[in-house]
Amino acid sequence: MVKEGEEPEKVTSAMAMEKLEATLLAKVQEIQDKIEHTENVEELQKLSTALSDLLGNLERVRKMRKG
Repeated sequence: MVKEGEEPEKVTSAMAMEKLEATLLAKVQEIQDKIEHTENVEELQKLSTALSDLLGNLERVRKMRKG
């Protein structure tokens, strides 16, 4: 829904960023759950790297949304 005075492109972009943020948060939760149930050190390292990457991306998305 486009508010009066807003450009449709900006609204679409904001909605896409919102959806991306929600997706990243869901993936962070998935990895957190896997970390809690994993005892394999190599798997924990891979999950930790993935979690770090996701959190970095989430931070960038949030900065762009505030922008």
